[in-house]
Order: sequence, then structure tokens, then C-alpha cells
Amino acid sequence: MDDTKTTKTRVDRRTLLKGAAAATAAPVLAACIGPQPSGGAAATASAGGTGRSGAPKLGGTLSILQWSHFVPDFDTYLDAWAADWGSKNGVTVKIDRIPQADLPARFAAEVSAKSGHDLVAHFANGLPALFTSSLVDISDICDRAATKYGGWIPAGEAIGKVKGKWYGYPDFLVPFLSSWRTDAWKAAGFTKDHLETWDELLEFAPKLKAAGTPVGTAVSQTSDAEHTWRSLMWSNGAYEFSQDGKSVAIDSPETRTVLSFAKNLYASMENAVLSWQDVDNNTYLQSGKGSWIYNPISAYRTIEAQNKDLIAKIKVDNPLKGTKAQIASIQFTVYGIWSFSKNIDAARQFLVDYSDDWEGQFKASKGYNNPFLKAHSKKPMPVLGEDPKLAHLQDIASFVQPVGYPGPSSQAAYDALNNHVITDMFANFITGKKTADDTIADARKRLQDSLTKFPV
Repeated sequence: MDDTKTTKTRVDRRTLLKGAAAATAAPVLAACIGPQPSGGAAATASAGGTGRSGAPKLGGTLSILQWSHFVPDFDTYLDAWAADWGSKNGVTVKIDRIPQADLPARFAAEVSAKSGHDLVAHFANGLPALFTSSLVDISDICDRAATKYGGWIPAGEAIGKVKGKWYGYPDFLVPFLSSWRTDAWKAAGFTKDHLETWDELLEFAPKLKAAGTPVGTAVSQTSDAEHTWRSLMWSNGAYEFSQDGKSVAIDSPETRTVLSFAKNLYASMENAVLSWQDVDNNTYLQSGKGSWIYNPISAYRTIEAQNKDLIAKIKVDNPLKGTKAQIASIQFTVYGIWSFSKNIDAARQFLVDYSDDWEGQFKASKGYNNPFLKAHSKKPMPVLGEDPKLAHLQDIASFVQPVGYPGPSSQAAYDALNNHVITDMFANFITGKKTADDTIADARKRLQDSLTKFPV
């Protein structure tokens, strides 16, 4: 497949940060050592010698598919790191990048054709659960990382493991955080140093709208909206599935409570949130009009680079607390190796060596790529630990859960995510298209359809 021919049809955060359309393919060509074979084991045998980490020297081409990072400096880092790794290991590394929303369809197409890239990185979606039969078991790689770096947090195991085996390497997690304008909130009468609860948000939202600085967050079929509204649900005891993942749990008093909450909150937003794309959370806060968004740290980094006056007025706080808990649904990146890869050996060694440079990755992402491995959260963390405004985010692992919570990150849970069951439920109710009973009944049926297709 030729990713250079992919047309970019939507704006994403990378476009915002760079001020221009991101390239859909960014080849990274490393020096080759002599004629290179194309296969995995054959490449290792013919190249001879030893490379990085004392591993047998590899060869051939390693093709990687992933998304265009919302902090462009990270892509710059990865290009350079991959080029250096390829040079040391005799591998030509080619990284193709496409918008994150296009990844699920591309992965499905490659699996159907049993042809495409060697190493793939899913964003905010369940690569291991969705494509288990087409992925290489990388338990040894993930176990090695766990032994070396203090073990995985529970969310990492939930994402990477399927029936006791690792089919995905959990690269990093992306928490949803409360970003707000301190000057606007102070003018509305808010006196605390930190915005802590969903109830505080709802209390002050009408005042902020009246002052011409409304709150805003997506209520649309976008990744940001999916994770925002799951965060609200879980923090208030409303869930899609039961704890064992085997039954639908959406029809509950707690779900009715959060639907009413969302409708009241929406009354203090602009109607445009119904059609927001993932970039629009960022641009809304960047515009100086929005007083609050629920978003990863990329929005803060955008403003930091472009508007020094505005960034001084913005705080980024931990996920909001509900009546039951303080939980953020997370976006994340997870790497997998296709079983039909032409260079499995190189893909495996790339993951091993890449996993050892987490600090470089975290610095390049400016604190966006939060770790799944426990030792990497030791304080003080790079970047976050050095910034008094962001130091509290070092504890983010305490507040995050993956899709499927409180049950497993199952194929059914990701099927529901991909079919936008939750965002449709909220949008239909807050706009008055359906009653609470009708929209919950619709969600219940659709969730059951996912479970019927993919029983846990």
C-alpha cells in the first residue's frame, strides 16, 4: 500500500500545532549494510554480526504505520531515533503516518489483505482485542519490560493482554484533564486553586456562559467525546458493561443521572460542540473564548507555544471527581506486529530497543506520552516534575482506566467504541431527540449487539 497517496480529509491536532497540513507519510530511511534480504529469520542469518543491545544484526526493510502525533516534536524525535536504530541494525526503516481517525479502517484493510506494514501503532483503540488472530505473541517483550521497569499498571495489562498473552505493547497513555481559564473562573466567583469536581463545573458553567466565556467539550462522534463522556459516567457509577464484561449495564439510575447532568451542562455550551472534531477542543481554548475543556495536555502545549499571555491564565488539573470516583477514560498508543509481517525479527527488536528509551520519548512529547510502566512514574518525572504548574500530573496513573471499565477491555467494548454508542446516547438525549428511556434502550440494544458478536 502506498500511504503517500492517502488524502488527509480532516483537520487534526498536528495540523493545529504545525500550522499546516501534516504529511500522511514520513519515510525514515536508514543506511543499509550491503544487499538486504526481505524476510525475518533469513535477514538475521544473512546480515551476520551483532547490532544494538548485542542482538544479531538484522536486515531488510521495517515498515511502520502510526498516527501523526499531536505534539510534532515527538515525530521529529521518532524519525531520528528510528534512523539511528536502523543504521546500527542494518535495517531500512520507513514510518508512514496517517490521521488517527483513519487507523481502524487501514488496519482492517491490511488484515483482510494479509499485506501491509510490519509494525503498527493503534491510537485510542483496542488493537490486541480486535485483531488477536493477526498479531504476533510478544509476551517475552512485554515481560522483559515489566521485569526491567517495575511492572505494568493495570490499564497496561488490560490493553495489551488477551487471554493471558501479550499481543500489544502498551506504549503510552493519554489522560483527559481539566484545562480552564483562571481569570474567567475567578471573575465568575470561583475561589479555589484547582478545579476538582464535575459538580463545580456544572455550578459555574451558567455563570461563565453569561460572562461570554462558555465551557465546551465535544458531544460528537470523535475520540475526545468518547473518552470525555465515559469519564463522566465512570466517575458517577454508570457503566456500559458489568464487571465481568458479560452483560450490559447501561440501564441504571446512575446513567439517568449523568444524562441529566450532561443536558444541564450542554445548556451552558455553544451548539457547535455537537459537530466538533478532535481539534476543536484545542482551538476553543486557544481562541480565548472558551473557559474550560476536557482534553489531553496537547491543548496546553499549543497555547504555550503560541500565546504567552493566555497560557499564564490557564491551569491543567487532574480528571474531575464524580460522586463515586475520580476516573479518566484514556486514549493510548499500543504497538502490534502483524503475523503476516515480512520482517518480524526487525519489528521485535525495534520494540525491545524502543522500550528502553522512554525518557527520551516523554521529553520529546512534552509530557503527553504518559507511561504504563510503574518505574517510569517515579518522581520527579522528566518535564512534569520540573514544572510547578504541572507537577500534580505525575500522579495521573492513579486516575485512569481503559475502555471496557469496570470489565475487561474486550472486543465487544471496542466495537461499542467504534460504533459511537456512548456519544450517540448523550447527543440524542441532550438535544431532545430522544427521552432518557428511549436513548438508554437504544444504547442497551447496541451494546448487546456488540456482546452478541463478540462474547466475552
